[in-house]
This record gives sequence, structure tokens and C-alpha cells, in this order.
Amino acid sequence: MGRDPISDAARDRTSAPRSTHGARMVLAAVAVASVVGCATARADVSTARAAWETISSSTVTTPRPVAKVFFVKGEQFAPRTRVVPPGKTPMRAAVEALLAGPSAGERAAGIDTTLPRGVRLASLTLKGGTATVALTHAQSAATGFDVSLRPARAAQLVYTLTAIPGVKQVLISVNGVNRATFIGAKLAVRGALDKHDLSKPITLPKKPTLVPKGHAPADPRGVQGRLASLRFLPGDAVSGTWNERTRHAVIAFQAWNSLERDGIVGPQTLAALENASPPKPARAPGGRHVEVHREKGVTLLVDSGKVVRALHSSSGARGYETPAGTYSIFRKELNSWSVPYQVWLPHASYFNGGIAFHAYAQVPAHPASHGCVRLPVAEAPMAYKFMAIGTHVTVL
Repeated sequence: MGRDPISDAARDRTSAPRSTHGARMVLAAVAVASVVGCATARADVSTARAAWETISSSTVTTPRPVAKVFFVKGEQFAPRTRVVPPGKTPMRAAVEALLAGPSAGERAAGIDTTLPRGVRLASLTLKGGTATVALTHAQSAATGFDVSLRPARAAQLVYTLTAIPGVKQVLISVNGVNRATFIGAKLAVRGALDKHDLSKPITLPKKPTLVPKGHAPADPRGVQGRLASLRFLPGDAVSGTWNERTRHAVIAFQAWNSLERDGIVGPQTLAALENASPPKPARAPGGRHVEVHREKGVTLLVDSGKVVRALHSSSGARGYETPAGTYSIFRKELNSWSVPYQVWLPHASYFNGGIAFHAYAQVPAHPASHGCVRLPVAEAPMAYKFMAIGTHVTVL
């Protein structure tokens, strides 16, 4: 008399080990298949086991190693990760990715690099914690490709390489000449760099001396009073003497009214002062907001649709243009330190990655920064107080 296949299947289920999910999958296949016969069951068991082995092997993956590459945005770093290709070390992959520069999407988001095109990696070695990176550049003399002149270039290399375990310092060679230890804010002594060479200095910078320029035959008190009524100067800046603060206000007024920006109150500027009206913002959302008019070189501080102050400013130079768009203040530092560019950024209010409003001693009548919006030293503290976290910023 034949055996009951269903009873056999039940006994199998009762006595089968339950230690693994894989065993349960195989037994389930046996139980279903036994209804139609043992031969079919044996085939299905083999099929189930093979399927389980396939599933198990496909779900076990080894994560691909990644390297952190330090690009720049504005005056600060903008690190990005890159997958290390098979057959390459993280160290080599990181340097090659750094030299390749940001992707098109990253550049569209304002991320940049200070390393010029045409730089090639000649060799890369690691010994005793010191990575020696040898670079070549066919036109280094013509383009000034020397990390001694561009601290940000050295900073990008140092931070990218020291992010890799085992790398403590970096020796940079350009066309066979070793570069790079900081003396003050300049790379001069040949030697290796580590992050300590790039860290924030303990001593704060001295306040720049404002040197009066552009004396004009006009009455200074009258000019200052008119500039104050037009929001280009505060009332307490009406001193009756020509000074740098007045010159910056004159430049902002000239820029807003499409005059030559020389900071001198000549006949055309005097005539414009007599008939001018306070600047009007391009947009008038409720509350406070800031407008950066890049072409004019004027930043407007706006409250409830009215301009509180119109400030002379300088945005990003060619190749470092301050990206147009709408942003919000998200970080404020009374004395911010730019690691890439080795410079203090007093009264910094960040609104787009490493791009910020900040005080600077040189605010020319043209775009000149690395993407930030420079403000005159005398005006930056007031602008810093005006911009709170969350204040909207429109770059036009």
C-alpha cells in the first residue's frame, strides 16, 4: 500500500530544522510540490535551493570606496564625494577628480575650483605620512600657476589629500619645483603643508585705515546731507569732511544713476544729486529683504518695500560670478575665516554655500570677489545687523 504523500509532507514539516530562512523556503517548496508527487518535489527542491542561492549572492554587495574632493564656493570649501574607480587608489582618484574640476551640474550650482585647466598629475607617492604630488602645467609661468601666489590652490590639494587615511601632510611640486609652507598669508617656503598651516589664525586683523580719496570742489556737508536723504549714507555720517565712506556712497549713487563710477563729485554728479530720488527695489516682499544688483555694484537693504540703505558693493569677478537667484541668510559669523583664500571675512552673512556678504578693505567699482558680495568696512556692521537668519536675499 502506498504512503500518504500529504502525511509525509506533514512529518517533514514537523521534523525539519528551522534555523534559517533558506531552509524554510526549501521546505515550503517541498510541501507544495508533494501534492503532485515526489519526483516533482525533488525537482522543485533543487529549483528553490538554486533560487535562494541566487538571491543570497545578489544581496551581498561590497560598497564602492569614495573620496572627498575639496572644491570651492564663494570664499569657502564645497567638498564633494567621488567614487574610486576599480584599480585606482583613493589618493590618486581624489587628485585626478580634483584636477578634473566640478561637474556641469556642480558648476551650475556655483561650485568652482581655483586649479587652472591643463594641470596634469605627473606622479603621486606616499611615504611616512607625507604625500608628494607632482604637477605639471605647460604655461605655468604665463598663467601664474604657482601655489605660492594662490593659497586656495594649495588648500584644495592639502584638504583633499589629508582627508585620506594615512596622509598627514602634502608636498606640492609644480614643474619640478617644490612649493608651499605658509608665512603669514603667503605660501613662500618650500616644504610640506598640513591643515595646521591652513587653520584660522589666533590674532584678528587690524581695522583697515580709511584713506580719503577723490576730493571734489563741492561742499562736503551738503553732498553728504543729500546722500543721506537718498539713503546712500546714514545721518550720522554727515561730518562736513571728505572721507572714504562718502566716496563709497558717491560711487553707489553714481552706479545707480548710470554715471561714471569715480567717486568724485563733479558737475554731472552734482546735477544728478539735485534731481534724484531714493532707489526703488526691484521686488517688494513684506518684511526685510536684500537685493544685490551685480551690474550696478549696489546692494539695497529693504524693509517693508522701502530702501533703508543703498550700499556700494562688489560681487564675483569674471569666472567667479555671484549666482543670480533667491536665497536666505543661513549663517552669520562676526569674524569668519576663509581657509581656501587665507583671509578674514569680518561681519559675514552667508546666503549661498560659501558665498556671503562681508566687509573688505578693497571694494572697487567693478566685480572683483571670488563670488561673495564685498561691502565697505564702514558699512558692513550695519548690514550685518540688518540681515538676520532667514532674511531673504535676491541676486539680480
